[in-house]
Amino acid sequence: MSFSANLIDEFKKTKGIASDAATAEVLPAITKGRLSEVKSGKRHLTEEQALFIAHECNLSVDWVLVQLAEETAKSEEAKKAWHQLAKKLNKSVSAAILALIVVFGGYAQNIGHSPRFA
Repeated sequence: MSFSANLIDEFKKTKGIASDAATAEVLPAITKGRLSEVKSGKRHLTEEQALFIAHECNLSVDWVLVQLAEETAKSEEAKKAWHQLAKKLNKSVSAAILALIVVFGGYAQNIGHSPRFA
């Protein structure tokens, strides 16, 4: 399944939308026919549509745009370059999340163990 199709499915799941017809009514500048073509892999989401979904689903805009660029790249060289950038982006996002967990996890533990003064 393509990235665009997966992004649509994520949007439907997040928003609790059951049908593609209802999805087409909400997404910007798309018809039911176009949505069907995106889901079948014949077409891709536009940047506007992908950004809309990213915002609605609280996804990283950078990650969504890099994935979309990889999907729509015309040459193998471009696809490989976008793929490498996506891997780097995933590593940096993972590192940032881990850092937040360590910082705030330690902070939360320290709250429960504050010293008591007599």
